[in-house]
Amino acid sequence: MKTPLPRLALVASLLALPSAAQDMALAQKWQSAKIVKYHVEGVHKGRVSVVYGDYEGKADVLDRVDLDFTWDTKKRAVVGEVKVTDAKTQLSNIKSDKTNCPPPQLKGDYEHFQTVSHSLLTPEQIQIKGSRTYPAASVSNYPASCSMRSIAGGKQDALLHVPGMAPEVLAMPMPPGGPISISADRKSFTIKGADNWVWTFTPTIVQ
Repeated sequence: MKTPLPRLALVASLLALPSAAQDMALAQKWQSAKIVKYHVEGVHKGRVSVVYGDYEGKADVLDRVDLDFTWDTKKRAVVGEVKVTDAKTQLSNIKSDKTNCPPPQLKGDYEHFQTVSHSLLTPEQIQIKGSRTYPAASVSNYPASCSMRSIAGGKQDALLHVPGMAPEVLAMPMPPGGPISISADRKSFTIKGADNWVWTFTPTIVQ
């Protein structure tokens, strides 16, 4: 997965906008903060293959990874412990897409992302190493026929990258449809990540 460095550059450019474009009171609040606690909710929604190998079998996949960490606004760096919490993957609408064959039958749980370890890739970016688990399954023999065959499960390595972010972004005007959006109450902001992940940041001032 590509690291979201272009988004960090975008935020830097937004912070350089003329002050008239900002909510000045809100900007002052966050600019005065020294230490901020972040709760980040990462949600994956997408249609992906849930069987191991080159077979027909996809589902609508919902997964979630939450992070809690501390951000030093002056250093613009993640400091202290990073806590990562995984949720169980949820599947729906399992089908053999683009065929008339029956859907695959999973013999266990598909896990889209399970954390293995995490570290700081840079002072302002968290890297989460994980795994993707495919269960054993029965799948169609498409395109030869719709008869079913058993296949083994497997695992793949997976990576997520989560940037630390300056909370002053909450005071910025954001163009509709852009990679960053602000909640109506301006208490959180959301970043569109890679591979159907969306990250929502909620900061709280510590000092």
